[in-house]
Amino acid sequence: MEIRGHQYKAAQGVAVITNSSAVIIPGITGKTLYLNYMIISISDSATGTLQLTDGDGGTIFWKIERGANGVAQPSGYILNYGDYGSALTEGNGLFGITSTSNMDYTITALGYYK
Repeated sequence: MEIRGHQYKAAQGVAVITNSSAVIIPGITGKTLYLNYMIISISDSATGTLQLTDGDGGTIFWKIERGANGVAQPSGYILNYGDYGSALTEGNGLFGITSTSNMDYTITALGYYK
């Protein structure tokens, strides 16, 4: 990926988060992961919490809680951080977490390491 005339290693990941915590894009020691674009698709109408974190057990930067009327809530989200992206903590990767195994969601994420 080229940013301002410099080439950086592209990063992408697709994961289905079904319970607990799962890595979407792994971190690399000494590198910072910049996220450019994510598509989030919620496949269930169950109740629970979905979140994206900066590393395993790290800072939550996207979270949604779906209550009993989950069907009426949006089932898809697009997060666009632009050409330069949103930086995670150096060495950390992108993780997805769900509070219950009854709620699945799929993440497609694109970014680069710098």
